[in-house]
Amino acid sequence: MKFRTDLNGLRAIALIAVVLFHFNPSLAPGGFAGVDIFFVISGFLMTGIIFKGLNTDSLNLVDFYLCRANRIIPPLAALCCILLFVTWFILPPFDYLTLGQHVASSITFISNITYFYESGYFDASAYEKWLLHTWSLSVEWQFYIIYPIILLFLKQFFSLENLKRLLIVATILGFIFCVVATEKWPTFAYFSLPTRAWEMLLGGVAYFYPIKLHENQKRLLEITGITLMLLSFSFTSKMTPWPGYMACVPVFGTYLILLSNRGKSVLTNNFLFQTIGKWSYSIYLWHWPIAVYGAYYQWDNWVPIGIMLSVVFGALSYYLIEQNQFKTHKNTIIFTLVTTLFFVVFYKSTPFLLYQISGIPKHIIAANLEQSDKGELFTWQMIDKLKRHKIDEHKLNVMFIGDSQSADFANVVNEKINVMNNDKINFMALKVSAKCGVFYHLPKPLNALYDRVNLSEHIGETKLLKCGKRIRKITADARLLSADYIFIAMNWRNWSLDYNLKAIKVIKQKNPQAKIVIIGNKGMHKPLPIIMVNAFKDGKEVGEVVLKSLPPTNIKNNKFFRENQDAGYQFINMTNAFCPVKRCNVVDKNGLPFFYDEVHTTRQGARYLSERLKPVLPTEFYNSKPMHKQ
Repeated sequence: MKFRTDLNGLRAIALIAVVLFHFNPSLAPGGFAGVDIFFVISGFLMTGIIFKGLNTDSLNLVDFYLCRANRIIPPLAALCCILLFVTWFILPPFDYLTLGQHVASSITFISNITYFYESGYFDASAYEKWLLHTWSLSVEWQFYIIYPIILLFLKQFFSLENLKRLLIVATILGFIFCVVATEKWPTFAYFSLPTRAWEMLLGGVAYFYPIKLHENQKRLLEITGITLMLLSFSFTSKMTPWPGYMACVPVFGTYLILLSNRGKSVLTNNFLFQTIGKWSYSIYLWHWPIAVYGAYYQWDNWVPIGIMLSVVFGALSYYLIEQNQFKTHKNTIIFTLVTTLFFVVFYKSTPFLLYQISGIPKHIIAANLEQSDKGELFTWQMIDKLKRHKIDEHKLNVMFIGDSQSADFANVVNEKINVMNNDKINFMALKVSAKCGVFYHLPKPLNALYDRVNLSEHIGETKLLKCGKRIRKITADARLLSADYIFIAMNWRNWSLDYNLKAIKVIKQKNPQAKIVIIGNKGMHKPLPIIMVNAFKDGKEVGEVVLKSLPPTNIKNNKFFRENQDAGYQFINMTNAFCPVKRCNVVDKNGLPFFYDEVHTTRQGARYLSERLKPVLPTEFYNSKPMHKQ
């Protein structure tokens, strides 16, 4: 394919948008759309390479993959090596372990899957993930692997002309799926190949169906395309559901510029954009870790310094690594295998290195590694089984309502009486997101509450609408009127306490015979694994450290619910359960932690609470005799 200078210009525009967004979102609120532009460009180029091989029956998958690896892996491996070396001296041990995991997932191109399970792209914790930006490389690499295989398979049944038509159909279907998935599964939609593939496929459509235009028409098409991209950078934000239907704005803008094919355009073919476009991959690799470094130390005036450093390191990476690619496939294979093996082995051996160098006891490292890997799965596995349970008139009906704190409490109860195998009690569950702040819908007060705290600004309009939909569903659930016990547990927010108290009173009025139990906040100011390491380093007892740094919000919320029990509910103070006197019990006798983060319990924590809370839980839960409802 003849070199197209407009592609370099497009890369520069996309890169500038992404860099500005990452260093200061106010400079380009929708700058993350630059990644979508990169996807369209990749689809355009890969389609050209693949179909040229298909057309001449010369496509060699091994050659195709090795050429991609030769360009992508060496700069990425160099970044990972330097990052692991530098952060060894600045990161806490368990943060370094996490980085090791992220390096391994980045070099094996599954980091988009890793980050999907960890958190959303726009969450506050994003600036704690040094390689978060590699999710897009993983998506592209997965596309590179699957795309030619599918085309080779289809070529056995379709002509090249029909393959081109199928590409259009796949692009349309992919876009429809993307819109639906963004609405239903936003985090999955952001990080996954299936929801991003249509962007790359549209690049393929641009390659297959070029149009002949006069120069004035080309200019108009180019200006329209750039305008669409600039609009997406300026008028979308992290609150915009993405990629969704709004992603078609920058993507279609890129498509128009590809069609215009203006190689002599001043907008894309100028010295600055050509240079930045040439360095774009390396700058992209380096800019995010540099941004995270500035956020980690909270440096003042880091934006101009960080951007300048990104360009400098990117240029060095380009000239020292990108330009010096391996000359033979053999060398590429050896480097790829050795590099991948090194980073995976390094990650697996990091706990041993930390033990040898930092002196942190093996049981602390091993226990926290195990719990961090299994924690979230443990949190949800029980309550997810209870969501579809219906009222059983012959059993005691117990309902759990709330967010992950409700899931935690269900685990506590289950540890003592084995919920799923109990033939006398019917357990049920209703889930709501912690971000919603409330669990019940009092129509006008809820709207007024959300307006007062401007919740849409914090969680986005789409999530706010989902909150309303979910809360209305809970409110209308007939099981609430027949439940014998209702346990309500949430990560209580100060701004919603009065509202939730009114909701509890309404439920009590509608179901007077129900025994309502409110579960108070629990947790710490930092993840327990970090507190354990810091306590060990400082020679302090971890339980005493936790007690001295309990979040003030927990104390305030617990006081509120304790003082308003005349509303007709029982209150269980979870903070007191963990912190009875002068210390908090947060590890068992074997040193296993009771929390895997700030607020969610491990199985050991659930077992501890099941014993501690036995005196305040319903006696029916522990009655070995058959139950008869009154």
